[in-house]
Amino acid sequence: MNNKDILLDVIGDTDEKLIPELTEKTKGKSVVKWAALGGGLTAAAVACAIFLLDGSNGKTPTIPSYTGGNNVRLLAAAVYPEMPDYPDETAYTDLEEYETVYDAWSDARFALRNQPEGYKDGFDSFFADSTKIFLTNTDNKNKVYSPLSLYMALGMSAEITEGDTRRQILDVLNQGDIETLRSHSKSIWQANYMDDGMAKCVLATSLWTNDKLNYNRNTLNAVADYYYSSVFTGSPTDSEYSKQLQKWLNEQTDGLLTDYVSEIEIDPEMVLTLASTVNYCGKWNEKFNKEFTEKAIFHSPDGDIQWDFMNKESGMMYRWGEKFTSISLQLENNGYMNLILPDEGYSPYDLLNDEQVLKLMTNTRDYPDNKYVNVNISVPKFDVSSSIDLKDGLEALGITDIFDAGKSDFTPLTDSSDIIYLNKAEQDSRVLIDEEGCRATALTVMQYDGAGEPEENVDFVLDRPFIFEIVSATGLPLFVGIVNNPVQ
Repeated sequence: MNNKDILLDVIGDTDEKLIPELTEKTKGKSVVKWAALGGGLTAAAVACAIFLLDGSNGKTPTIPSYTGGNNVRLLAAAVYPEMPDYPDETAYTDLEEYETVYDAWSDARFALRNQPEGYKDGFDSFFADSTKIFLTNTDNKNKVYSPLSLYMALGMSAEITEGDTRRQILDVLNQGDIETLRSHSKSIWQANYMDDGMAKCVLATSLWTNDKLNYNRNTLNAVADYYYSSVFTGSPTDSEYSKQLQKWLNEQTDGLLTDYVSEIEIDPEMVLTLASTVNYCGKWNEKFNKEFTEKAIFHSPDGDIQWDFMNKESGMMYRWGEKFTSISLQLENNGYMNLILPDEGYSPYDLLNDEQVLKLMTNTRDYPDNKYVNVNISVPKFDVSSSIDLKDGLEALGITDIFDAGKSDFTPLTDSSDIIYLNKAEQDSRVLIDEEGCRATALTVMQYDGAGEPEENVDFVLDRPFIFEIVSATGLPLFVGIVNNPVQ
């Protein structure tokens, strides 16, 4: 059965091609490489629908028209859920009309977040284990990591593997079986979706197939259904295919990672490329007044730096541990950013294995050591980005067979006798904050309590290396990073 026969029911029409074997040989078998790309500094979710580009109707708000020649075609596009724009109260003179529009927005948001109990089970452990791995050994450089982007990319990877290869992925994701992973991934995706004109949290994924190979239709069905992936086909040897992948990644990340994306190319011997992006933005509940932004000294590991610090005074929850203090900056209808400042004598790396810090980052609202105080906040504006080669970290977590041509098992993907293995896995991320709010995006090429008047004043000055965490409105960690130098 050729590629057209297999994909027709899933993703529409495709070119009729002969299916020659690839030429590289190992021990008598063809060896083909699977390149997995992923990342994105935003988080998103898509609806449980696939738009077939053969005459069907659907809403594809972020999928462009791809015309890369005979060898590059968009076969299917994920359809995003309908979400009304957040209503601007000042635009309504009739209170009843405003309440009707607001209720429609609120109902749409509730419908997406109303997921089965326990859908986040296992994610906290994955977050804690993987953060320790991917934020260490930075050589005093800034580092940003999106656990959500990697989680989705690994989930898709579990779908196309079998045996010990799949078991290792499931163990790292703390999921008992593939059915549980599918259910949890779909719920996480939907619960964290936000795109209402005021706030954004959008996860996009895609599959990039080789038009000369056979694919298992049921496997592609599963990836499309549970991870809502757009699907492309083309010739990996055609440079236009790489350009279309780059175009897709840039559009999903709002062009914030163009320097990283420009270096991503499809391997000529690629079997399948997975891409996962997260795109996030939100406005502070209480914005910083630009008039109060002023120069101050940041004590970087490489020397003191004079930089712009945003300043304000606000009543809020103030949290602490034996080695740190922390506050949370709320974002309008889109979660919050945790800022964690190590005590003098400790570095951000000292905190990555600290149980109190991990408890704060995975369950901020229930963290016990807190009080409501008046905080004099001084936060440096920053624009930090990083690129992570995921291979060593994934192997350290226990995912090894997928990289080994002699052990990897990709039988769910194809009935070909070719040996398939993971050749490349990377994540690129970027986070920016200013007086207005926060932007964050990532790609992987595999997210306020208190009452009464404050009775105490404290200073919270981030003038030395610190940890930040962006948490979704559902409490899911979307991004976590270390700022060693706010000037990048």
